[in-house]
Amino acid sequence: MEHLVLVVLGVMLSPHCLRAQSSRANCKPVTASFCQGVGYTTTPHPTGALGFNLQQTGQIVETACSPHVAVLMCRVVVPECGSEDSSWMKPCRALCEKVKTDCESALRAKRLLWPTRLRCETLPESNCVQGQVTRVAPTSPATCQTLSVPLCKDMPYTETVLPNRLGHTTQEEASLVLEQFSPIIKVGCSSELKPFLCSIYTPKCVSGKAQPPCRTLCEKARSGCESLMNKFGFQWPEALRCEAFTTESCEPYGVGSSGGFCEPITIPMCQGLSYNQTITPNLLGHTSQRDAVVKMSFFNSMVQTMCSVDIRLFVCTVYAPQCVAGEVQRPCRSFCERAKKGCEGLMNSFGLSWPDELQCNLFPEEMCISEDTRPDTLIAEGVLAKLNAGGYSVRGKSLSLKTARLLLTLMDADKTRDLDVVEVFKLEQYVAATRREYVESYERRSPPSVTQTQMKKILSGRNFDLDNETFRVLWYEHNSKDGIDYDEFVAILTKLHILRDRFQAHLLNLPCDCQVASFSLKQFLKSALL
Repeated sequence: MEHLVLVVLGVMLSPHCLRAQSSRANCKPVTASFCQGVGYTTTPHPTGALGFNLQQTGQIVETACSPHVAVLMCRVVVPECGSEDSSWMKPCRALCEKVKTDCESALRAKRLLWPTRLRCETLPESNCVQGQVTRVAPTSPATCQTLSVPLCKDMPYTETVLPNRLGHTTQEEASLVLEQFSPIIKVGCSSELKPFLCSIYTPKCVSGKAQPPCRTLCEKARSGCESLMNKFGFQWPEALRCEAFTTESCEPYGVGSSGGFCEPITIPMCQGLSYNQTITPNLLGHTSQRDAVVKMSFFNSMVQTMCSVDIRLFVCTVYAPQCVAGEVQRPCRSFCERAKKGCEGLMNSFGLSWPDELQCNLFPEEMCISEDTRPDTLIAEGVLAKLNAGGYSVRGKSLSLKTARLLLTLMDADKTRDLDVVEVFKLEQYVAATRREYVESYERRSPPSVTQTQMKKILSGRNFDLDNETFRVLWYEHNSKDGIDYDEFVAILTKLHILRDRFQAHLLNLPCDCQVASFSLKQFLKSALL
């Protein structure tokens, strides 16, 4: 783990040299954290040019002994691609001499040495870099683009804009550098580290412009991770100084006025609700979702039995409360009373009582989440709106009204042509499980879709035994040129579940206790689909 932390900081444990390569085909992204934002993003020597120690260079830059120390050191040790053939990309001799003079006392105090291979007299006197390089603005207005960087796809925003403040011009380039931070994010030194890094590398796009990073988010990430960095002798990167950011831009990144921070829900029982962002500590003081999921395991059996249709949502609004713009949303007292009334009898039958920490008088009566906001019944259009509000889309694409009608038919047990709250609850569970399977197994293809072979395996796993002719008809009805997309994936499975339910209902209505061997489910599906 210590080695991973060092790697993510973009430094090295020992000197490592690479031979100079002049071809631009060998350009690599600049990964050293202290060289971010110096005016270029690619280099033929990401781990340091021949004869230079990247770790030593980073320590010199982090002293901030001169306003241009990063420009000089980076352009010499991690040079810009093409600089070997173009003097205008190299630092000037005068710049080198000034930085060396400025830094002399600071380096002596830190017991650092000026790199022996960095001789100012070897640098050009003209047609060279004299200070911080300012990136030329793009000739055409920037436009928002769908956020595709894997590490940032669960952020509370879906669009970004490039170039970012570090000069990365594509999401692929930003993702490659950002991925270097993955190990330290997994260490868990700060839950705010990933959102902060995403706000730097893939900023939220608002009307074609990048939303500035949030100082509060930076400070929280820094306070959690800086001690770990210091343990290895490194300072917080100069390019990520929190003082450079504002506090006015925090809300788009899920940070409230009180400093609270929204984070994606990871508790399985609370995924697939009408909200997908929570906040810690929760209403019971648990400081992490990991602690909360252990404590709420008591309610799993009650949720499974659905002693109250409100129990799952109520329990989640306490253990994983909804977070909006960094502020916690509390459940209403009436909501608690309804959940308690529905489940208390079942609990008493097992010798259990309603938990003291969930006594309903502890919850507010106004400005809260109430079950009254949930519709009593839903028709197909309402089902679709409910699913869209609950975040059941994939890559911004929601289910179609046609598929919503199939879902309504499947869940409409009482045949009223609409869904009551119990049926809506079952619907959400069904769609959440189906969406999760699609995203985890098939959405990673480009474009995301299910292949013919995968579809056959999926249907076989659900005991839908279709002959080749029936499968071909089903496949050509629902596939596009690239395969089955998310909407059609849900539609196929739902249609087959409906047909199987009807077949089983037919068997139950037979006048005798027998099996109809001459007409199997396989034949029934073929008859219905053809």
